[in-house]
Order: sequence, then structure tokens, then C-alpha cells
Amino acid sequence: MMKMKLSRFMDEAYEGMAAAGPSRLKSQKKGLIFSLEDLAEQVGSRPVREDVEQLVRDDRGQMEMLLSSKPGKKYALLWGYLSGMAAEMSDGPLMLPGLEYAGLEMRHGCLLLEQAGSHVGERMAGGRIIVQGGAGDYLGQEMAGGGIIAAGCRDYAFRNMQGGFGLIRGDAGKYVGLGNSGGRIVVLGSCGERAGWLMHSGSLYVRADAGDYIGLLMSGGRIRVRGRAGRRAGWRKRGGSISATGFGPEAAEDVELDMG
Repeated sequence: MMKMKLSRFMDEAYEGMAAAGPSRLKSQKKGLIFSLEDLAEQVGSRPVREDVEQLVRDDRGQMEMLLSSKPGKKYALLWGYLSGMAAEMSDGPLMLPGLEYAGLEMRHGCLLLEQAGSHVGERMAGGRIIVQGGAGDYLGQEMAGGGIIAAGCRDYAFRNMQGGFGLIRGDAGKYVGLGNSGGRIVVLGSCGERAGWLMHSGSLYVRADAGDYIGLLMSGGRIRVRGRAGRRAGWRKRGGSISATGFGPEAAEDVELDMG
């Protein structure tokens, strides 16, 4: 798989700028943007992707200059939008630092991250994000398409997932797939408590063991645990299915023993 580092992406972008002449921002007499702070002054404290695109999308060199800065908490959303847009513009997989909100609302392309902070892949609609190490909280939250692969993750992974897939090659934290209405989640290790809580649709597969209250209040979808589920599996569930090779005490009456 071809990998494109940020420095190479920037070199190609600046060559394009030299050939194209002055940037569109200058020709349209928009405020000059040299930092994330400058960008924030124009898009406000609650930015949306469309506003960021209007200012930066056609200026690849400027976008990569902004990506090379450290956003901190204050400009994390802006950096996240830029990272997804850069992946869409890249000719191959793009390697970036695994900062918070990397791949925010990404539509296509591929991001490669060594480690990942929280909210990576949030609201993504397409493409791939590959995290070679572990990821923080809220991995793939509200994603509608595409796929995320990570070695492990903390809590609330794939919360309110609508579509796409998530693959955790190791262990996942608590509340995996909370409120899902679609998509596919595979955890090759174990997961913490309350996985599939309030699940409406979609699927969750756990190769090892699952914590307590798996499928709590779920109304649809399918959960399969190849190991043992903790206590109160399927507690107060109203629909969907849960299967495991064994269950802790107080499991719902309609859970299924997986003998395969």
C-alpha cells in the first residue's frame, strides 16, 4: 500500500501553487489565513465543514500548513475537518498525527495513524481510517459509512453508529455500539460493560468475553459473543438477539447459547 507522508503531500501542493499563481483567497480578498487561529476568526467558534471548505479547499499548500500546526483543544475541530479533507485530496493513504477528531466527517480516502486520540473518525461517511495502535474514546462516533480499523480503543466506540464498519483487533472499552442504528462492529478481543446498550439495528461481534449488561435495553440488531457474557445480559431488552457461549447471572430469558 502506498503511503504519503504529510511532508511529501505539502511539497506536491506547493508545486501546484507555483504553477497556478496567486491563491484564490488573496484574489477574492478574503482574510489571510496563516494559522488555525486565523481560520477560526473567519468560521467562528462552532465551525461546519462547508465553511472550512470554502476558505481552504482549493489551496492545498495552505491546508497542509495548517495541518502541521498543533491545534490543542481549542482548534481540534478545525484540525479534524482539515485532516479529512486532506485525505480526500491525497493520491494515496495519508499519514498524519493521531490527534483528536482526525478524519472528522471524512467522505473518502485513507488516513493512517500510529496512535489516535478521542473522536477519531467522528461522523465519517466514507473512506478508511487505520490506527496502528490504540484509539481513545468515541472512536467512529456517529459514523454513517466507511471503515475504521484500530488495534484497540477506549470507551464509547462507534456510539450512535448508522453505517459502515469498525474492526478492533484487540480489546475495546465500555459502551461499544451504544445507540447504534446500523453498521457492523467486530471486536477480536474482549469488550467492557454495556456493549450494545440501546442498540436499534446493526451487528456486534465479540470474539472473546463481554462485560456486564451487554445488550441493555436494546430494541433490534444482533449481538454475538464467542466467549462468555457477564451478568444481566439483555436486561430489559425489547428486541434483537444476543448469543454467547455462556452467560452470567440474571440474563434475559430470550438470550441464546451459542454452541458453535
